[in-house]
Amino acid sequence: MAVITVLDGHITLKADFHPELATQARRYRGRFMGKETGWSFRHEHEEAVRNVCRTLYGVDGTPEAWGDRCNVQIEVNEQNIRTPLWRQFNADIYVAGRHVAGVFGPRHVLRTGKGVKFLRGGPCCVLQRGAYEMDVPSGTLLEIRNYPRAALDFLARCLEGHGSWTVARG
Repeated sequence: MAVITVLDGHITLKADFHPELATQARRYRGRFMGKETGWSFRHEHEEAVRNVCRTLYGVDGTPEAWGDRCNVQIEVNEQNIRTPLWRQFNADIYVAGRHVAGVFGPRHVLRTGKGVKFLRGGPCCVLQRGAYEMDVPSGTLLEIRNYPRAALDFLARCLEGHGSWTVARG
């Protein structure tokens, strides 16, 4: 979710966690005001914040973009070995603005993202001298629930060379 609200000369962005969000928000002097409020920006940065939403989440921050959602099935087919999407070193895996898989705590317990279900196969985590490598192998089938239809083109661009997707029936 990434929703922008304009009120009293300030705008707020309430968004799900993304590892790049804080970096991007600080470029426009965004301040994190807590989990309930989200990020606060000066009004003149509205279009830049909408661009951040498009870049990270595939939507422009309007509530309407999140009103129409669907379930999406993704089949992993990693073909791009130079910039793998489904393999990360010491980092969780994010695809098209959604957290897919990661580790929790110092024991590196494997966890899946909220609204993500693995239908065939699943993520792997290999510990290497205090570090870890996350991998979702080719052939894995997963479902991302409640994905905004407005971001389906964004999802298609993110998956080029990394897999295919379809809207799940149901």
